[in-house]
Amino acid sequence: MRLTIKALGWIIILLWIITLTLPFSAALSLLKLAEGRNLGVQEPTFTFSNGNISITMPVYINNTGFYDITEANVKIRIWKENVAIADMLASLPEIPAGQMVNASCTFTTNFREIFQKDRTLLTKDANLNVNATLRFQVAHLIAFSIARVFPTQWGAPFHNLTVYGETYNSTGHVLSFYISFNNHAFFSISGFLTVGIFNSAGETVGMTSMDLNVPYGVSFMEFVEVAVDPSKMTGDIYVRLFFADLEVFERMIRL
Repeated sequence: MRLTIKALGWIIILLWIITLTLPFSAALSLLKLAEGRNLGVQEPTFTFSNGNISITMPVYINNTGFYDITEANVKIRIWKENVAIADMLASLPEIPAGQMVNASCTFTTNFREIFQKDRTLLTKDANLNVNATLRFQVAHLIAFSIARVFPTQWGAPFHNLTVYGETYNSTGHVLSFYISFNNHAFFSISGFLTVGIFNSAGETVGMTSMDLNVPYGVSFMEFVEVAVDPSKMTGDIYVRLFFADLEVFERMIRL
């Protein structure tokens, strides 16, 4: 069936009308979303497991608009003063028109990646900002985003980490001392703390490790004995503590 010139003209007019009205209806759909409490990101929580820190952030979207919501994602950035500590991104499923989605976005980053940016976070409490941005598209046409900032009091997992009371048994070739700290973090510390003894030339004199399991808010104190190589002992030695392959403490001891 061939189209007449008149019918073809009407099709062109119809397509022109759709082209003009689609952005308007998409914008109207976006306005309906912005009404009331249809969009939101909520305060994050932190957990630690297997050498990774996970941040869980509840997100809800009530799609009261006329079009599906697509390409939705949540990005968070953790700041300390003017330094970005971590950037993480999580995607959300497509949300059909008329439906509501409650989701918990979980962001996971390696323990070392965060603390290599600022090692003072291991042993000192700090004020952080968690910036959360929710982005999506309406009708595959109009992009929209909302952002929130959550001021967060960071608690150091090894707050006030100290080595003290050191003694050296020259007969048994054992160096002993106490290790203590307070877990101010939002999570339990679990894993191996490695204790290394080094001489002034940087050579390893002795090493041991202990399995930590320190809940949030709990103080830790342990008496440690390290067998050392007497042939490598010097007048000044260094005690270094490592967690998740990251050095968290160093102190010189003069014997």
